[in-house]
Amino acid sequence: MEKVRCYVLTGISRSVIESLIRREIRSIELRSAHNVATALKAEVGSCIMLTPAKLCDLGRGVTGLVAEVSGKEVMSHSVFFSSGSYFEESEMTAVRLLLKPKGFGRIISVLKSGILDSTEAEVVCMTHLDAG
Repeated sequence: MEKVRCYVLTGISRSVIESLIRREIRSIELRSAHNVATALKAEVGSCIMLTPAKLCDLGRGVTGLVAEVSGKEVMSHSVFFSSGSYFEESEMTAVRLLLKPKGFGRIISVLKSGILDSTEAEVVCMTHLDAG
């Protein structure tokens, strides 16, 4: 078992995690503020842990998929609304991460967490995924 520091993406559905493990999908697009903040800090080669646990439930013992970032794309787009004399512009940023699953992990301690800050934890990797 190996200890690693990982960025943590929370609230990821079990079906998405299972699809990443089976290599049916290779990337994930993040739109929630806390996951976007975390993904913006991650670079190619970074360790990421994906868990279905919510941000408020994150703590020692939470498990998830550990993966390595092999690609990153940041996308921003604007949406305009208008009605009579009312005009509104909304901007949204999404981050797409290309991931290479490495194994499963369990959080030892949460090092950093916040809605507009990255979420990071010390994780013990328990298994390795050797499928190509």
